[in-house]
Amino acid sequence: MIAVGELVFASSLWGFGFVAAVWALRVIDAFELTFLRFALAAMVGLPMLYFNVSKIPFKRFLRLSLIPALLLSGTLIFQTWGLQYTTATKCGFITTLYVVMVPMMESVHMRRNLQPSIWLCVLTAFLGTLLIVNVGLTGFNIGDGLTLICAILAAFQIYYIGLISPEIKLPFTFNVFQVVWSALICSPFLFHGNLIEELWNVRHWPGTAIVGVGSLAFGSTVIAFSLQVKAQAKLSPTISSLLFLLESPFAMLFALTILGEKLGWMESIGAGLILTAAVGATWIEANRKKKKG
Repeated sequence: MIAVGELVFASSLWGFGFVAAVWALRVIDAFELTFLRFALAAMVGLPMLYFNVSKIPFKRFLRLSLIPALLLSGTLIFQTWGLQYTTATKCGFITTLYVVMVPMMESVHMRRNLQPSIWLCVLTAFLGTLLIVNVGLTGFNIGDGLTLICAILAAFQIYYIGLISPEIKLPFTFNVFQVVWSALICSPFLFHGNLIEELWNVRHWPGTAIVGVGSLAFGSTVIAFSLQVKAQAKLSPTISSLLFLLESPFAMLFALTILGEKLGWMESIGAGLILTAAVGATWIEANRKKKKG
């Protein structure tokens, strides 16, 4: 399925985004970084609309993209803020708690009975997340709490995109509107701290910080969120959220190999469970659509 491949690629970009954020946070803080990634993404995306301007339903896209932008802004503010206090690996896995929330939203709001096998995947993913964050919560800190808020907002964003996706015929264009709204929402952060001064001295930034900001703006924001909107038009919110789980193993892989973070045996088992849940849900959905077709 092409949609599955698109979400896997998007997840890899988001997974690397945790490393990119760690690099960027060595120069600017979480609020400045959140504004900067959206502002740069908007600067890249807006000129591209010129080539498709006659086909763009501006009023409808402005209306449809506002709520996703609010949720997306909140998600990334709390996620990046949390990264200042916890590891990239742990942040990546706590974020994926939305996988438990999205099926509940879909089941209650749409009154849809999900297959028992899907619920098994959800519970497996939840167990894996518990192992990652330490069931006893002995290592729970403020960064983990901030990331938990991020997970709640992410669940609402994924579910809402799933609801409005049938109305979105131009995923990349819609994402540009979403990004522009997000940049406007986060614009007060331009005057937070010393961002203007830091940007003036960008030539003195470490190369990793520049790569980090660029990756977050163009890879994680322009490309990955466009793929999310496109793929969710073909997949249910629940299956999409389970595929997004792959963001965590990717984050772990990049954090272990690039940042040198460590993962114990319990966390490794948790990572394996989450990966198993994502693969299992994909296989179940593929079989369901094959029988239906």
